[in-house]
Amino acid sequence: MYVRFVSPLRAGNRTGAYGLFRGAMGAVYHEDTPTCLRDAIELELDWFNEHLPRPRYRDFEIRSRKRWYADGICWFHDDAQEMIARAFVLSALLRDCGVNITKLATDRPGQILYRDDYQIVAKPAAETPVEWC
Repeated sequence: MYVRFVSPLRAGNRTGAYGLFRGAMGAVYHEDTPTCLRDAIELELDWFNEHLPRPRYRDFEIRSRKRWYADGICWFHDDAQEMIARAFVLSALLRDCGVNITKLATDRPGQILYRDDYQIVAKPAAETPVEWC
């Protein structure tokens, strides 16, 4: 089983979801975020920067028709308990900033492009089943 934390994205006519870390960076740079929350979010991000391996940009890409597309998304392994616990802390901080975070789970994330001890990057298939937790 794989776990992902997402927030709704509404940009113009586009809708979708973005991941936990993009939401956290948005809150850090948003001028209305209170300093105490900004500091707490930055502390959590620093922890992840120190302990979570960072996939290279190329690990998110799929080659199709002689072009590269960055279609990969990150999922935690469900046994990466410390990472997931810290993700819940970061999610709670983001909720305090007004950013809604939802936990997703799946047992078939799609084509795996990258793997380490804590996470995978996968290109989801159209039939990838996702359970909203």
